[in-house]
Amino acid sequence: MAAQVTTGLTQEMSTYYEKVFLARAEYEFVHKEGAQMRTQPKNDGKTVNFTRHTPLATVTTALTEGTNPSEIALTASTVSATLAEYGTTVKISRFLSLTSIDAQNKEKIEVIAQNMGETLDELVRNELFTGATTQLGGAKAALTDIAASTTLSASEIRKAVRTLKTNKARKYQGRGSYVCKTGPFPAYDLMGDTTWVNAATYDNGAEAIYKGEIGLLYGVRFLESANQKTESSTVTVYSNFVHGSDAFGAIDLEGDKPQLFIIPHTNIDSGNTAGRFSTVAWGASFVTKTLNANWLINVKTGATA
Repeated sequence: MAAQVTTGLTQEMSTYYEKVFLARAEYEFVHKEGAQMRTQPKNDGKTVNFTRHTPLATVTTALTEGTNPSEIALTASTVSATLAEYGTTVKISRFLSLTSIDAQNKEKIEVIAQNMGETLDELVRNELFTGATTQLGGAKAALTDIAASTTLSASEIRKAVRTLKTNKARKYQGRGSYVCKTGPFPAYDLMGDTTWVNAATYDNGAEAIYKGEIGLLYGVRFLESANQKTESSTVTVYSNFVHGSDAFGAIDLEGDKPQLFIIPHTNIDSGNTAGRFSTVAWGASFVTKTLNANWLINVKTGATA
């Protein structure tokens, strides 16, 4: 692996340069919001099993006086998720560390930290896309039928909420609401609806419960992410995830939670005998899994350009 060196970094090595780095393009890590969070204990294997019992049928026939209820069998299904390792490493030359305007490699470390958060967010986003029940906007028959005018609307949200309620999806305790993850383009269309209530209004200016929270509609709290999942069709198709509590989970591993690892060039060992470079890395064991597809609806829409 080649170390990052002074060549090609003339901005950092110039005789005079304003020692303020421009803000990086990044997005808030919102897709894991509302997940059932779990940490797998050490030495308990890499597979996590979730058990979901099937609700019992209601009993509407009265018992015969003096008799016990009939015995019935409980049934359950298992959802399995397998932990996997993720991470990346950057090598930075000792010479660059000692001469660059980026003192103590602070900016470079923040870039690695950003990569960690964005990677985990994308893993969750992609699992939501794979595991959700699809609702095509405008009651279209196929993805190719979705047009730019097939926007995210109040009626689409009402329909998704109806499906969640029909499927007995649980609302988030203490909040009494479902959650929707959307993006700037569909949110733009939805905010034009007269029934839309922005977060500042319904929370009276208080801090939002979720990261990226922008508003409320029909008992659904909306979170906006610039990292929205899209598909290429006749137009760009946007995935808007509406879900209840326990619809999906995010699991990490005790002793290997997401974290940064910074090894300075002063740490001399057999892999860096002359101390000519530092390394900055992140690593984690992580998995995200849809736990109940009936409680996770992907409303696919177009959007106003």
